Amino acid sequence: MTNFADRARPPRLTGRLLFAAEAGRDLRTTGAIAPSGSKLAHALIEPVRRSVRPTLSILEVGSGTGALTRALATCMGPTDTLTCVEKNPRLVEYLRRQVDTDTSLRVLGDRITVREADVVEGVMSEKYHAIVVGLPFANFTASETRAICHALDDALVPGGTLTYFSYLGASIVDNFTGDRHSRRRRHSAQALAEFRTGFRQSRRTVWANVPPAHAWTLTRPAEAHLPNGRASRPPAS
Repeated sequence: MTNFADRARPPRLTGRLLFAAEAGRDLRTTGAIAPSGSKLAHALIEPVRRSVRPTLSILEVGSGTGALTRALATCMGPTDTLTCVEKNPRLVEYLRRQVDTDTSLRVLGDRITVREADVVEGVMSEKYHAIVVGLPFANFTASETRAICHALDDALVPGGTLTYFSYLGASIVDNFTGDRHSRRRRHSAQALAEFRTGFRQSRRTVWANVPPAHAWTLTRPAEAHLPNGRASRPPAS
């Protein structure tokens, strides 16, 4: 239930305070002390914005307090659907309230679904045209990163796009966090580099984010298409 203090604050401020609190609980899985900035969010959702498909099935992984969710809502078509997956139950509760009360999300109605789940635990039997990832890969081990990439790979249709971010200056942070974090970050980066080899890839640097970040876009090669122009393996409805 939303308390008086939450009602008295703007929703975005409440979300930032909650995100910071959760970062205090577990910075490794939260990955930052604040949600992605608007410039980074817009870079990550660009494939959705420029898509020419008549209907998109979109997956957002690591939704947090909804920074990427709101950005996605601004460019969704009238028949597009959005599934948000978040592991943290407190962030899930907050985002579900926002879906019911935030005008930019409420207009989507039942076309937006928020799931409390770990992306690796087989929750994604559906297929998606676009996947937007808000997870802090640099904080994961190589085996964790590979498991996440495998799950995302299974969920993406031929011709689909996957976007994620990586922060700049990670090697500088290593000087303060020690060898263990440095090894984990390097091994996770290597696992991601191996994953990217199966895609057409591009990278955009977002200097206006805090901290600055790379926004990666991976595009899966399309399979043979049927005469009607639809992919031979469409996502499940």
